[in-house]
Amino acid sequence: MVLRRRRCGVTDCLTWFCASAVALVFLLICSILYGTRTESPSLPPLVKEVMPAGRCLCEFSTSFECATCIECAANPAILANSTSEEDEAWVFNYRRDGSNYGLDEDQCQVAFPGLFEDIDRARKHWKKKGKITDRDLSSFELTKGMVRALIYDGQLYILQTFLVDNVNRQKAVGALSALHRAISSAKPRSSIPNIEFVFSVEDLPAQSTKPLWTLARRAQDEDLWLIPDFGWWSWDMPQVGALDEVAEEAIQRESIEPWDQKQEKLVWRGKLTMAPKLRRALLDAAKGKSWSDVGQVRWSDPDFKEQFLGPVDQCNYMFIAHAEGRSYSGALKYRQLCRSVIVSHKLQWIQHYHYLFLSSGAKQNFVEVERDFSDLSAAMDDLIAHPEKAKRIADNSVATFRERYLTAAAEACYWRTLVKEWKEVSFEPLLYNGVEVGKTHKRAQKRGIRFETFMLYETDKQMQFPKSAE
Repeated sequence: MVLRRRRCGVTDCLTWFCASAVALVFLLICSILYGTRTESPSLPPLVKEVMPAGRCLCEFSTSFECATCIECAANPAILANSTSEEDEAWVFNYRRDGSNYGLDEDQCQVAFPGLFEDIDRARKHWKKKGKITDRDLSSFELTKGMVRALIYDGQLYILQTFLVDNVNRQKAVGALSALHRAISSAKPRSSIPNIEFVFSVEDLPAQSTKPLWTLARRAQDEDLWLIPDFGWWSWDMPQVGALDEVAEEAIQRESIEPWDQKQEKLVWRGKLTMAPKLRRALLDAAKGKSWSDVGQVRWSDPDFKEQFLGPVDQCNYMFIAHAEGRSYSGALKYRQLCRSVIVSHKLQWIQHYHYLFLSSGAKQNFVEVERDFSDLSAAMDDLIAHPEKAKRIADNSVATFRERYLTAAAEACYWRTLVKEWKEVSFEPLLYNGVEVGKTHKRAQKRGIRFETFMLYETDKQMQFPKSAE
């Protein structure tokens, strides 16, 4: 019997090529899924190479030059509408004024120079683009985490909500409560203009080309307006709570364990899956270093409590690392409550107070490294070799953030300034449907429901108001 060797034809070659391509694509997809979803502290080199940066691929990073803002905050200023020598001598005092929600407009400007930079940017952008109309707000449907609301005669009304779960609801209630507190504290309350707006409590702005109020934005998201995140009111997480409460606990802790008793290490805790490539780069850069206490948190682990470090516990360290998550990371403000050196990569996502960050100079208040943390080791070696520099940066951070721009007074001032600046480029809202200027029109049904009543609703009625309240 004679066996003949079969020649490989064109069809066979194509079949082999297609099968190989499919296998490679399948392997690539599996590698990406594994890399972005696993909580394993180490990954095979191949998985690291193919794992995408996703939203962490930084087209623009933020660098703010606001040294003059810091200098202004450090020096007394004269109030524009002062009526006495006592008024002229007014300067912000953390212990006296930090929890004062009712600073007047002049005091807000004197106390917090630089805090309103992004509001001013958004106002100028929309003034050039054209006035925001009711049609603009109605041109898109509310999606996950959005609320449409109205301020009229100094009162806050809820018009519509689209909240998909209790976490969504808690975030929205926190933001609404903070806004309500700010306008209720206005002097006089009649100074608050009538406005209508839509805000989102999602980390990622779903409609970045709309006139939305959001928690964070990228440099290219020029249509968005920034608001303080819900955590300024409170957050239902282990060892967190209200922001000013955490600040007081940090002060108490550091009165017992001052700077020279802190651990000379860099601490970080977080979930890797929130930003796999970025956060794994931090773990890799800190791995095996004598100055490192960098680790991940697995919420489902039985030893979660041993892994977890609350914000006040992190004050026991001289150095605290920061890494963004799905977009911004809400943990940053808690870390800045400590008299510690914040070490952060170049940020892509902007929050309302980020204009006060300084990475160099006499007023430096944090240390900035590359987004891949390639220079983290060099930065840490420099800080440890120059303890006086590290102490100065930590002190500047406290003076800038804990004792000024992260205070309740600053937050309330920001909300009121946002409302007033939004009014300059937006329409005059109606409290009653169908009502126009003139006495010939009969008043129709009142729009929305007062904030105070909305807060009394059961959880399920708050989710997709007004439909869920029917």
